[in-house]
Amino acid sequence: MPTAIQRNPLRCTPEELVSSLEAAGAKLTPHPLLPDCWYMTGGGDVQAMEAFQKGFFQVQDPAAKAAVLAAGPRPGDRVLDVCAAPGGKSFAAAIQMEGRGEVVSCDLHPHKKKLIQAGADRLGLENITPMTADGKAFRPEWESAFDRVLVDAPCSGLGVIRKKPDIRYKDPTQLAGLPRVQRAILENAGRYVKPGGVLLYATCTVLPEENEEITADFLSRRPEFALEPFRLPGLDGENGGSITLWPQRHGTDGFYICRMRRS
Repeated sequence: MPTAIQRNPLRCTPEELVSSLEAAGAKLTPHPLLPDCWYMTGGGDVQAMEAFQKGFFQVQDPAAKAAVLAAGPRPGDRVLDVCAAPGGKSFAAAIQMEGRGEVVSCDLHPHKKKLIQAGADRLGLENITPMTADGKAFRPEWESAFDRVLVDAPCSGLGVIRKKPDIRYKDPTQLAGLPRVQRAILENAGRYVKPGGVLLYATCTVLPEENEEITADFLSRRPEFALEPFRLPGLDGENGGSITLWPQRHGTDGFYICRMRRS
């Protein structure tokens, strides 16, 4: 299967990226919808490529970039990525912010902090602050402190089953508890959004009980939040505040994205 990559515009032009990767023996196909995204085949070990080591690109599915574009981070914003590791959405947000402002990039597991920092260093993103934090545990110092809060919640992963076929063998009893965790993380993350700020919920699954049912339940209990329509490059028209991306329709992983604005 081709490797999905995204250009780092802080480090190279499109021409420099394509030239470097083609010189390494890779073949690139632009994504039909999203800018600065390609599918790459050939070229050998990605991490050994000079372009990778120089921070010209990161490996990330276009759906993940779409989620960040939907959140709309701007230069100078303060952004919280609640479930960040290995850091791809944090990096995409920092790039959209042109390296200005701050992205607080969190994960529950302490060793993931070093992983996020290493990725930020490679890409030259100095506005990333990695932290160890539990997305379900409230931190008073973060209350109403962020312009954008990203929740890429732990999920069943059924949207990436084409890449990880072993997902089909997961124990259904373990998956049954995921909505409870997702609700707890989203509820907590909502407390960190500034008035007027954006809360972005996303998963790499297509199950309503992990997607629409989670956000509908949250909105029913938090009247200060409302769905906010957004546009994505290459997709016709504006959605009603949420969208499910499908591999066969959009050339991405199966992915749910929901944007909510705090009044």
